[in-house]
Amino acid sequence: MELEILSAKEYGVSLKATIQGKGKLGFTSGTARVINLASHSHVRIARDKNLPGVLYMALMPGADEDGFRILQSGGYCYLNTKPLFDALGIDYRTQTVIYDLTRVEEADALMGGKVYRMEPRILPRKAKGDELIDDDDELA
Repeated sequence: MELEILSAKEYGVSLKATIQGKGKLGFTSGTARVINLASHSHVRIARDKNLPGVLYMALMPGADEDGFRILQSGGYCYLNTKPLFDALGIDYRTQTVIYDLTRVEEADALMGGKVYRMEPRILPRKAKGDELIDDDDELA
């Protein structure tokens, strides 16, 4: 018999990223920990021409001129993606845009790093002072 332990540490966190009101793409602390974001320096982003709204991100091990540099403030990881989301016409000012991340190993060679599909969930933005509660992890 050959058994593989399926750890709650790996499956207990919903992987997600959220576009903040100023256009930065922020990652929950749980997501940053599970995908080991701190060990990478850049993220490449691609879009699927056949699936509007769906993006892909590749974690790059080193500097990448086509990638967005991963920035950290305390335990918070984010990308300065405002110009990208503005160019794509994504309305992050009046809507909350959350991307659910799913690992896509078959795209690793194509993008040159560890790839995740970014499936958008769009919610109305709460009024200032209201909290957005999403699953069991804090928003980035």
